[in-house]
Amino acid sequence: MEWFCQCPVNGAVTGAVSGGLGQVFSASGFWGSVGSSAFVGAGTGGVSALLTGQNFLEGVLKGAVIGGAVAGLSYYSAKFFSTPLYSELTKAEYDALGIPDSGEALDPSIGTLRKMFKDTGWSEMKTGAKQFYVDHVTGPYIKKGDAYYNTETGADVYAYTRRNFWANNTSSISFSKASFASKIKLGFVMAHELGHSRLNTFSSLFNLRYDKTTSGYVPSTIPGTGSPGVSIDHAAIWGLERDFLQKNGLSELPEYFDNSSKMNSIFNQNILNSTTYKQFYEKIKILSVKIK
Repeated sequence: MEWFCQCPVNGAVTGAVSGGLGQVFSASGFWGSVGSSAFVGAGTGGVSALLTGQNFLEGVLKGAVIGGAVAGLSYYSAKFFSTPLYSELTKAEYDALGIPDSGEALDPSIGTLRKMFKDTGWSEMKTGAKQFYVDHVTGPYIKKGDAYYNTETGADVYAYTRRNFWANNTSSISFSKASFASKIKLGFVMAHELGHSRLNTFSSLFNLRYDKTTSGYVPSTIPGTGSPGVSIDHAAIWGLERDFLQKNGLSELPEYFDNSSKMNSIFNQNILNSTTYKQFYEKIKILSVKIK
């Protein structure tokens, strides 16, 4: 606080001006917020300029621009950036692949997850995974047998990833007991969720991942993939899944790699040639590994 004590007049004057100008705009909503903050910023910037020997008008202009911009960003983004985001692997999505749960079920424990994480080499990669959970739910999820249930979408879920913006974009991943039905199933589920987790670490992709609307942000989708469409994240992870399954000897899955299937047609025609898909896929293709 030493820097503040050196300039008591500055703090008092700018505080008074800001307080007064803050009453000028009484409109509600976005423009009220931006307008009020712009006037406050203008007053604060102007007074600060005088006290520091700078040009008053220049200080007013800079203060107004900065104040208004910050208010606009806050109005649209505060809730989005302060709320954890969830990505999931639904039971229906997994079951559609027809992956056989061959072999014995694994022990549903953190130890099992950590062993696979290390044995596959994922632990040496920048996955962004900060914490693993087993049979533990948060947010919109509740337990449903050995799986999870999303109370907002009504979908049965095997696992989900929670992104926290304020923790360096790291992620926490929760695996249901149903994820441990076999080694290949757990590997597939982990690869899917680590795909989300790794994409979360790339802040530079934000403007491509989300579209800004009047009420906030929504996931961007690949054109031609129907309604509501396949999100860019899931499109990239779709490519990762195909690689993962092929590496593990599952290249002949019905309704997935069959060229006559609708799923494969959408992928080949609308996703594979998308430059955005390629950019995202390149970030996560390293996660395709062979389960030992």
